[in-house]
Amino acid sequence: MDHEGLAPHTTISGLRQREPGQTGGRPITNETARPPLPRRPVPPHGPARRALPRPHAGHTPTSLVCVLLCEDQEVFRIGMREVLEAQPDMAVVAETTHLPEALEAADGCRTQVVVVRQGLVAGAALPLLRTLCSRDTAVLVLAEPGTESEPEVVEILQAGVRGYLPRRSDAQRLVDGVRALARHEAALDPSATDQLVQYLTDPQARPAPAVRALDRLTERQREVAELVAQGLSNEEIATRLFLSLATVKSHLTASMRRLDVRTRTQLAILVNRDSSPAA
Repeated sequence: MDHEGLAPHTTISGLRQREPGQTGGRPITNETARPPLPRRPVPPHGPARRALPRPHAGHTPTSLVCVLLCEDQEVFRIGMREVLEAQPDMAVVAETTHLPEALEAADGCRTQVVVVRQGLVAGAALPLLRTLCSRDTAVLVLAEPGTESEPEVVEILQAGVRGYLPRRSDAQRLVDGVRALARHEAALDPSATDQLVQYLTDPQARPAPAVRALDRLTERQREVAELVAQGLSNEEIATRLFLSLATVKSHLTASMRRLDVRTRTQLAILVNRDSSPAA
């Protein structure tokens, strides 16, 4: 290409090249040169960890999902924390190793979602799981291989759990599940959904109870529970059975504890179910 006619120090694009030592058309002198910017010190152990905002009493950002981890295996708990806190809309506000601790911590840090290993909510811990679910807290249960038995999954879902995923789920699936629960949606693995449908549609899939629930009560406790199911108040029950009001309350409290229910309505439903011909 013929470049004749171009001004000296002009490129093909038409931009005039700068003379050595020039910037913006002005020569660099001691008066115009900028001092070098100071370098940011690098921590000896790598970049500092990004600190996400933590909610405190009286203030919880509405856009931040506050998560509590209930996991007794430290390596796994640390991994979940790293995954969740890498999200701009999430913060792990507490970590516990047992469900009773999680129940207490959830009240103190205004938790929205609790992530817990299935082995920590089964058996004797099931009543605590019901209590946790009855509050304004969503629970995500992570199932280990071999623990996804149908009766146990159904019990967990009946306790009020809306999130059930395999513990081997990838990081994105965990994040998506937490976000879904924070939006008051369900996050259920297809296997859990299949087992629930099987349980609800196939009566043979339901294990028959060895004894009726009311058989766990004393005769007087059963009488009180049956009158509650009929809609009578404590005062009316006391009059009907010729008992003091304090005695009625004592029998009622003992009955609800033995039957693992929290309200009079739940007690009435249980009594009516056990008293029906199909029970």
